[in-house]
Amino acid sequence: MKKIILFIGIASILIFSLEGFAQQKPSFKPALREELVYGFSVFDGKSYSGGFIPETEDTIYLIAKHNNTLSAKKTLVYFWAITGKYMAGFKSLNEEVEGTLEVLKDGKVIKELTKEDNVLSFPEGYFGEKSLFYKGEEALEEFDKYKKTVENYYNEIKKYYEAQTEYRKKLNEFFEQIKKRREAGEEGALNIEVPKEPQPPKTPSFYVTEPKKDFILNLSVGKYQIRLRAKDETIVEGSEKNIMVFTSRRTGGIGYEITPGNRWTKKESCNDPAMIIYAAGENILYFRPYSQDEYNELYYNKLIDPQNEGREDNWKWVHTSPIKNVSLLFFGQNKVLEKIDKKPFYVKQISGPELGYNIIEYNEKDFPYQKPTFEGYQLNLSSQLKKTGYQIYMQKKDENTPLSKSERGIRLVRKENSQFLYYLSFLPLMVGAIVFIRKKIRAKA
Repeated sequence: MKKIILFIGIASILIFSLEGFAQQKPSFKPALREELVYGFSVFDGKSYSGGFIPETEDTIYLIAKHNNTLSAKKTLVYFWAITGKYMAGFKSLNEEVEGTLEVLKDGKVIKELTKEDNVLSFPEGYFGEKSLFYKGEEALEEFDKYKKTVENYYNEIKKYYEAQTEYRKKLNEFFEQIKKRREAGEEGALNIEVPKEPQPPKTPSFYVTEPKKDFILNLSVGKYQIRLRAKDETIVEGSEKNIMVFTSRRTGGIGYEITPGNRWTKKESCNDPAMIIYAAGENILYFRPYSQDEYNELYYNKLIDPQNEGREDNWKWVHTSPIKNVSLLFFGQNKVLEKIDKKPFYVKQISGPELGYNIIEYNEKDFPYQKPTFEGYQLNLSSQLKKTGYQIYMQKKDENTPLSKSERGIRLVRKENSQFLYYLSFLPLMVGAIVFIRKKIRAKA
């Protein structure tokens, strides 16, 4: 009986709370305000990243001696509490603000920029890892080249469909001839030419964005200021920003992107040579080696997204380009256990309630109309391996010496003991809590 009364009481409280909540009719629509922002496309050490800079950010970060684009726009900006960042409503308002962009150093104007045509070209396709920047006439020529390639492709597609129709027609005639001859009693080899199936044309291997006009900045390391001067010679309100141009502290490092076979969507990075790779139980790991440069953490985070955070006294490695023509060597027990070459792989979804996937070695015969999902070096860490220390490193295919800074340690952890890795991750928090409590006690004393 007490349980029933308690349940009725809780239900009544919930009902009254919901009624009060409904009467308040809270509005989750964020407040919009019109402001001047800068849209950007900046070189990030490997490719180009885009976004916008709201009025709340007074400094723009750029990598030195690379082309970067800015464009002043009026749009609607609102604060999105879920991400804790300002968002732009370009679909509702996206008005270009015209003028001349002035670049200042030590208070003096050193450059006056007008908008120029520019494009991004992706030699390996839109989802490729490499992109090239073109400006002016070169940009228009590159886009024209891409446009003609696409037009030729669609013309070839049209011819291919016509050839397919003709092929089916000839194939039907071929089978009809065989049928008639066999019905007429002709046996043995029938000297009839088999129609050849036409092959589809190859899709364009590269992609080029449509030309657009922006201010193009290419500056040396240092601190600058920018402002937009309107046609009437006045400075556009809200257009003044600081520019921090920086470069890498170290170059020529080697880092790895690691994809666990049992967690395809959870890629990991192993960039510091001192880092250890821990693997529990039986694992298949896919490695992708990259050249990398080291940048200031705060500057780089602000480069990618001006609303990001970071520490100015920290440094981070950034992958710049994939390393090619190398083999992965798996070393342990004082010898090379395996030499692995790069292979293409295809990720195939598993149908049914499991909602999983299989990673299969790719070949055109089994996947005639598909492209490989990724390429990498497959390392099978068998459960039969002794629980001891192992290493990996890269080696040029035409050399017998390992690449400098490519070595990484691997530790195999028994699956039943792997939970201790999670406990270790709490150790810094525990130490911090102890230090905090001690300081509080001393302050009270």
